Amino acid sequence: MRYLLFVPLFFTVLVAQAQQVFTLEQCLKLAEQRNLAVVNAMLDAEIADRDHDQAYWDLAPDLNGVATHGYNYGQTVDRFTNTFANDRVRTNNLYLQSTMVLFQGLRKQYRIRQAGLDSEAADKAVEVALNDMRVELVQAFLDVLGLRERIKASEAQVANTREQIARTEALVEGGRLARAELLTLQAQLAQEEFNVTDVRNQHDQRKLALGRAMQLDLQDIYTFDIVAPAIEGVSIIEPTASAERVLENVLANNPAYKRAELNVASSEQALSIARAGVIPSLSFNAAAGSGYSGLTQRTVGEPVQGAPIPVGATASGELVFVPNEINTFETVPFGDQLEQNFNQSVSLTLSLPIFNNMTNRNQIAQGRIRAEQSHNRMLAVRNDLQRNVLDALVAQRAAFRQFQSATKAVEAGTLALEYAEERFAQGVITSIELSAAKAQLNRNQAEQINAKYQYVMASKYLDILQGIPVTL
Repeated sequence: MRYLLFVPLFFTVLVAQAQQVFTLEQCLKLAEQRNLAVVNAMLDAEIADRDHDQAYWDLAPDLNGVATHGYNYGQTVDRFTNTFANDRVRTNNLYLQSTMVLFQGLRKQYRIRQAGLDSEAADKAVEVALNDMRVELVQAFLDVLGLRERIKASEAQVANTREQIARTEALVEGGRLARAELLTLQAQLAQEEFNVTDVRNQHDQRKLALGRAMQLDLQDIYTFDIVAPAIEGVSIIEPTASAERVLENVLANNPAYKRAELNVASSEQALSIARAGVIPSLSFNAAAGSGYSGLTQRTVGEPVQGAPIPVGATASGELVFVPNEINTFETVPFGDQLEQNFNQSVSLTLSLPIFNNMTNRNQIAQGRIRAEQSHNRMLAVRNDLQRNVLDALVAQRAAFRQFQSATKAVEAGTLALEYAEERFAQGVITSIELSAAKAQLNRNQAEQINAKYQYVMASKYLDILQGIPVTL
């Protein structure tokens, strides 16, 4: 029977071992590896790097090998024998061809610059995704910590009320207080226990949100926990940073603004590429090839003398004959024809864009529009960052003032509750007045905790905007 006493302890140890505990830094590191938006941004950056490499390779000449095998039916001129073919003829063509663009209005050079800018912008997009993830995760992390403080404060209120009920029961039994006072306190205890349950539910919801932000597996999302340095004694000081200085740091370090600047530069390079389309281009072409034709024949062996062929007669009527040599022919073998028909060619091609259905002009006009749009988007990002900075600074200052006021209210409410408890024990006030004092202190404590974590969140948000590592 005594061995059964170790069973609960054994399972408690197993749960403790299975539970994973994360600091804020560990949460951020795990989310950076698993967050799908970050992973996709990294894949986009890899694609942009490949495009940049390809832009350099486009400077090299191309090389293409072609091989054909076909049959011709009907009358046609054979390209290798320059004779008419009337029957089925087999043909093969083998050749290598290369083209190198010598000048194209610097279009390829502009493309290299644009691809480089796009690659840098894609890298900044990864940082933007990381910042978005950090804001969401830090907010959820601090919400969990703040709700845990509220749970502690609410549980302390419940414990205090239970003690008060125990004292009140003794006073009721002694006839010093009416039973109605005890019932009021018991109703208050039920309300406070409900508040504890409500705050715990909020805590569990925010903890789930944190687990989702970390992309935890289903079996881990209900068992993980977090740990952080004590924030109860965090120094809440009045913000002194100016909006101008913070915005200057943000514009110098924020990846969203850097990406917008790179996109503007990329659109300008795209406009240069469009303008290069109206400039003449020069290319060098080279080819080497050979082929096979079923009509190509050659004689085999020595000619055979046949019967002389009459070609006319003399004045006296005597016939005139010419020798008749009969030759044997065979189709020239494939390998011999490849050597025999081998040919090479080189050429320069100058292309003058005279009229191409207004394509170049429209591309230039569209390039100008896109460049202006990218510039406007950069201004929009700047305006958004400026608004975010101002909102965060205002929220930080407001949270500081709220924390100062709430701290004074908690101190005053604590003294007021102690005085109310003494007066209630003396029968001077009712339990309703005592409950009001406790409820007011509970609200003040909740406001103090909320203000403190709002201050911390505003501070961390400003750090994220400025590229400062997030730590607790």
